[in-house]
Amino acid sequence: MAVLTLVLWVLPGMADSTLWGGLAITMLTAYLIMELNNRNALLRIRSRMMSTTFLFMMLVCPTLHCWNIDALTVVCLIAAYFTLFASYQKYRCEGYIFHAFLFVSMGSMAFPPMLVLALAFYVSMLFQLRNFNWRTFMAGIFGLVLPYWAYAAYAIWNNQLDTAFLYLNEWFTLVMPDYSRFPPNQLATAGAIMFWALLALIHFFRTAYNDKIRTRMLSYVIVTTEFTLAVLLAALPHCLESTMRLFIANTSLLVAHYFALGKGRFFDAWFYLTILVFAGLGVWNYLALYLII
Repeated sequence: MAVLTLVLWVLPGMADSTLWGGLAITMLTAYLIMELNNRNALLRIRSRMMSTTFLFMMLVCPTLHCWNIDALTVVCLIAAYFTLFASYQKYRCEGYIFHAFLFVSMGSMAFPPMLVLALAFYVSMLFQLRNFNWRTFMAGIFGLVLPYWAYAAYAIWNNQLDTAFLYLNEWFTLVMPDYSRFPPNQLATAGAIMFWALLALIHFFRTAYNDKIRTRMLSYVIVTTEFTLAVLLAALPHCLESTMRLFIANTSLLVAHYFALGKGRFFDAWFYLTILVFAGLGVWNYLALYLII
């Protein structure tokens, strides 16, 4: 999958530096996902399905291949998981919580709606990680505030404090979602990913008892984030590309769990059918982006 990603990713233009930049961030994210699985045993079998699923889903979405600052949000999300998961059953885990929320805040500097994930993390700390108290609450607040405090200092130095944060207004102004301006191939791809995410969630809730308690609690953290990102994806269609990066990274963890551990008489056939469906969507997306448009 890594070789296939390398070939198809830069095929539209070998000299396009934005494609190489997007490929570098995607490969880094895939490596971090692999390490996240290794350190936390999110799959109870030895498998590279999580990083492979992420690469495959990113590969079929060519509109996400070019480098832009939003691509860093995915790295921030996975890095936040590293420190958040490390806080599980730690008596004094303020440092881990601070860094988890710091990564979320750093990602929000590129994509401000990512701040909503802080609410998902607090919910996870309260119910799954069981480490929510006034110290961890304040550690999270300090982590969220630090990047903006540093940016405010920079704005004061340049005498721009009155305009430094005006860009946040456009992100948090409520507007009615408008899906009509998106081409059918993008809507079909987003719908397919959400459909398989739903199947993965159903499978997880049905079979979660097979996992160890720690693995189960960490997976519930991912599920909580998944619901939050699904709401963002539905409520902010004008930010489809930015939200899809985060949604694909998070969904790949759940879909990989589904296909690595799922069983059934026709499950192998269903797995191959899934590959064909996403491959067909990928061909549709490539044709729409590079030939028709």
